[in-house]
Amino acid sequence: MLTKKILFVTHSAQFGGAEIVLLSLAQNYRDCCHVLLLTDGPVRARLVALGVSVEVLRSNSKMLKVSKQGGFFKALGAVPAVLVSAYRLRQKAKGFDVVFPNSQKAAVISMLANLILGKPVIWYLHDILSAGHFNKFQRFLVVTLANLTARQVLTNSKASGAAFVACGGNKALVSIAPCGIDPLPFDMVSGTDARSARNTLKLSSVPLVGLFGRISPWKGQHILIEALCQITNVHAIIVGDALFGENDYKDELIELAKSLGVEDRVHWLGFRDDIPGLMRAVDIILHTSIAAEPFGRVIVEGMLARRPVIASADGASREILGEEYRFLVKPGDPSALAKAIADLLGAGQSFKDALTERNYARATSTFSPRQMFDTIDQALAMTR
Repeated sequence: MLTKKILFVTHSAQFGGAEIVLLSLAQNYRDCCHVLLLTDGPVRARLVALGVSVEVLRSNSKMLKVSKQGGFFKALGAVPAVLVSAYRLRQKAKGFDVVFPNSQKAAVISMLANLILGKPVIWYLHDILSAGHFNKFQRFLVVTLANLTARQVLTNSKASGAAFVACGGNKALVSIAPCGIDPLPFDMVSGTDARSARNTLKLSSVPLVGLFGRISPWKGQHILIEALCQITNVHAIIVGDALFGENDYKDELIELAKSLGVEDRVHWLGFRDDIPGLMRAVDIILHTSIAAEPFGRVIVEGMLARRPVIASADGASREILGEEYRFLVKPGDPSALAKAIADLLGAGQSFKDALTERNYARATSTFSPRQMFDTIDQALAMTR
């Protein structure tokens, strides 16, 4: 039985993929953990509702505003704020056996604090450390700190682990811990529920595709909008909203849909809590990232929802769906996406049933919460 006291640390309290994983981790280790957020937001309220001990360690905005694409001098200007946060974290971590950062910013301050405190650090890496996601200085800093201070680096996919090593990370530190997703919420959605959700959307009589997740340029919502020009009568729901100062991109998407004459076929649903029902309501679930995907939670959720999935053929998408999967398309290619949508919509029902059952079996066998927790338990057991 696990008896170690764990301090989970994350910089964001907004709902992203890494934060959803954190909720699962914190709930599982609720009796022996505390969560430290570097900013306040809806994640804190959800943790409280789950009975998890949580507090906000407010951090300097300069550190929090350093973006993945930010330049060297902007990152350098945040160094004093990072050091202050590391000092404050060091004070908070004294009563814990393990510090467990769940984001890159949290990893930096946790590992800096560890240089003095000497607590074991296990970093759960949810990102691809590549030039497409982070600048050179950011990659150098976090990898150097990890090599110096981390006890282990858990990565959510082989792709994330390989990118860490390619940046100079110590391969011996890496263990793969794919994110676990509970199939029960998807299994509980009946066919009647799915039809009801679709009727509520007033889209029951048209082919319908769904794109789920944060609205961000690298997530490629514009690729879907451009693809709709090439396929008639197909409607799309876009579920999610802009975070981290990306509202300009959402405005651009709305204007793009208008300029291409497809605004009546694009339906913006914003953040929703009924994701399983909405996924079951569409004909196809899309993943359109134009940069390498660290994991692709939406892909696994689509598999669990027993809906055909079309995904960008980069990063962890191939790991999740398999190299032989027919509906992996070239990233950033609207024509390839449009063709895949048309091919799937035109396929026979028996083909689609076989595809979705294959995907469901793959998702439940490979991406279960229990497997994720077992890997993390092993990592925790190796700390002293």
